[in-house]
Amino acid sequence: MKISLDWLKDLVSWDDEPKDLADKLTAAGLNVEGIEEFKVSFPKVVIGEVVKREQHPDADRLSLCQVNVGAEETVQVVCGAPNVREGLKVVFATVGAVLPGNFKIKKSKIRGVPSFGMICSATELELGTDGDGIIELDTELPVGTSVDQLYGYSDTVLDIEVTPNRPDWLSHIGVAREVAALYGTKVSFPRTWSSQQTGESLGMKVRIVDYNDCPRYSGFGARDVQVGPSPRWMQNRLLAIGSRPINNVVDITNYVMFETGQPMHAFDQSKLSGTTITIKKSEKGEKVVTLDDQERELQEGTLLVCDDKGPVALAGVMGLANSEVDTGTKNILLESAFFDSLLVRHASREQGLISESSYRFERGGDWEMVIKAAHRALYLFQEHASAHIVTDWADRFDPDRGKSKDIPLRLWQINRVLGTDISTDEAAQMLQSLGLKVQPMGNPGASNRNAVNIMVKVPSFRRDLFLEIDLIEEIARLYGFDNMKNGGGFSGAGAGIRNVSDVANSKIRSWFAACGYNEIVTSTFQVAGELDRMKMPQDDLRYQSIAVMNSHSGGDLNLRTHLLPSALDVICRNLNAGAAGPLHLFQNNRVYWPAGKKAENPIQADDKMLPEEPVFLQFAIAGNKETGLDNVPADLLQIKGTVEALSTYLRIDLELEVQDCEPWLVSGQQWVIKNNEGQVVGCAGRVSAKVLKANDIELPVAVAEINLDLLDLSPSEMKYEPFTRFPAVKRDLSLLVPKGIGFGQIKEVVADAGGKHLDSVDLFDIYRGKGVTEDHGAYGIRLKFRSAKGSLKGKTVDYAINQIVEALKGRLKIDHR
Repeated sequence: MKISLDWLKDLVSWDDEPKDLADKLTAAGLNVEGIEEFKVSFPKVVIGEVVKREQHPDADRLSLCQVNVGAEETVQVVCGAPNVREGLKVVFATVGAVLPGNFKIKKSKIRGVPSFGMICSATELELGTDGDGIIELDTELPVGTSVDQLYGYSDTVLDIEVTPNRPDWLSHIGVAREVAALYGTKVSFPRTWSSQQTGESLGMKVRIVDYNDCPRYSGFGARDVQVGPSPRWMQNRLLAIGSRPINNVVDITNYVMFETGQPMHAFDQSKLSGTTITIKKSEKGEKVVTLDDQERELQEGTLLVCDDKGPVALAGVMGLANSEVDTGTKNILLESAFFDSLLVRHASREQGLISESSYRFERGGDWEMVIKAAHRALYLFQEHASAHIVTDWADRFDPDRGKSKDIPLRLWQINRVLGTDISTDEAAQMLQSLGLKVQPMGNPGASNRNAVNIMVKVPSFRRDLFLEIDLIEEIARLYGFDNMKNGGGFSGAGAGIRNVSDVANSKIRSWFAACGYNEIVTSTFQVAGELDRMKMPQDDLRYQSIAVMNSHSGGDLNLRTHLLPSALDVICRNLNAGAAGPLHLFQNNRVYWPAGKKAENPIQADDKMLPEEPVFLQFAIAGNKETGLDNVPADLLQIKGTVEALSTYLRIDLELEVQDCEPWLVSGQQWVIKNNEGQVVGCAGRVSAKVLKANDIELPVAVAEINLDLLDLSPSEMKYEPFTRFPAVKRDLSLLVPKGIGFGQIKEVVADAGGKHLDSVDLFDIYRGKGVTEDHGAYGIRLKFRSAKGSLKGKTVDYAINQIVEALKGRLKIDHR
């Protein structure tokens, strides 16, 4: 919803800059997504006066004019408008002006005659839709004056995100209520039509077939309407919020909708047949032509507004062409209604017609605003369309419609939930500032579980308030979350905080998603035979599973003991469906081990029979055929890097150690994962070819699994160190490394021998081939030295290098090339 601050100022006052107002609204729940500056300006477009008009020498329909623009000499211009004449004040665009649509005014020749500018019509300045003639000004302003004084306009517009439960914010009045509550001011409601019974008849009656489809429908009459342009101030406000002005009748209904939130529709009453408006559902195969001149076939059950001959509007969505208001319209029937939100949504989506009207009806209307908004529109018809308002109107509504129930509110619960010390008077004042009616009950100062302090009557525009907690949320918004002790939250008995594992699991999910992994949700049950495809020995404890009794699913009954089969099934299905690889997947789920660890301190005796239910984090990469340094598979490197990055992110110690640990992983291409106590908590590696073949997967898969129940998920303390002011010294070494020695061993020796100034050791190259014997590899490593006390001297670094080279030679028989 776009909110014009110029418009809002007519309804409420505040004493802040737009940015500060936006911040306060956002803090109160109205998320202001943007602040826009809207400006209508016409540089180099001035008021001119036609002082001489002659026939163009070479064109019957063109005029040659001399225009006074306040300069020493008049300006010659060729004009094709039929209404140009001497003595007429006009809007004149001088050479160099740029009109809407990036239309640049240049010196030109028209049929051989020089022309130095342009006399403008309303369409050329986007001030209206009448392009048949030029604008005729009636103003005392002198020639040469910028037309900005007549048509210029500036405004600040807030772009507010409106949640589905707050349709009242889809209006300037709704936002004005919030501003008034935040700043302690009052809403000034706009002027409306005051009815006076004169015995005049509307000439129409309303019939509603089913009140469930349309709980309320009202019709009002306006006679002798003068259809024309709407006033400039109204057009400017509509333009500022992105609505295109059309004519005064349409603009008024749109203006009132944006002001009050209540959609309305104006029918040309002379085009309606009979004397009855009927709201009913369509029959199958009915066809209509909407205002956009599109013929549409309706599904059975579409809600319609009909006259005695047939449909005249898609209820809540769009009017039909057969009752459209045009320049010849004199008598109007104004519709203001309360349609069923689901039926409007159905029709809107079915026809692909999502309008401002349907957008509001879909979110639910304001029962009382049906009449109030109509009276506002009737007042504007009087003022700006010279209309005579018929004092009689039709208002049909569900007589059995129940009123909203009052909500009891306890001071004890307010302060318990929010952790505040709010008094009854303060709570009542905040609710009243939002337009709610409150009634004190009993002892206003009582504060206990059973003491109701206030009864709150919910107004019709607040369709989101049902429970006591809803009212507490409103109080919290106005009190300010920043003003609550310790950030607010439950206080007293029953208070609690999220446990460490829940926080960690939430962070893990967010982190993997941010790293490009897709979360998969798999079945808790395992399919018969899937463990056989894992090629595990028959004595593996994971073959022991537990079945669910009295299952109603009709499928598999055994709870899973392993996550990998479900992940491989997802991978196989995605690859077979043509998903582009490589796939990055993760899941965070439980397995069930009947042979696992039993409860140590069971609450009940039967708890000893329950399986161990550890939570495993599993992540996999499928379909990556690339290789890294020394032809190591890239997916292995990525899995290893992900484990290390996850350890850093969660601030928990995870160490990878090369070791065969699982039969379903490739021997020599797997690690065990250990915690800071050296306990094995998981594994990582490449899935073996036999397992992949058994699961109909032809591409490589790398996977890691971590038993989160074996980890202390409390993050280690964050420590900060100041940056050193002195530069680092980098040295590269080329080493001849015997076969069988890995970089991990090299790094360990270098770190031990490098001394206190060694900052880091990185591997940047591995070469095997010409010039290097088959039983050796050429490793390129980069050493970085740094001191916090000063710049290192070359001798100091050379000494450290010599120590490293000697240590590598002596311990690992590695030669320096």
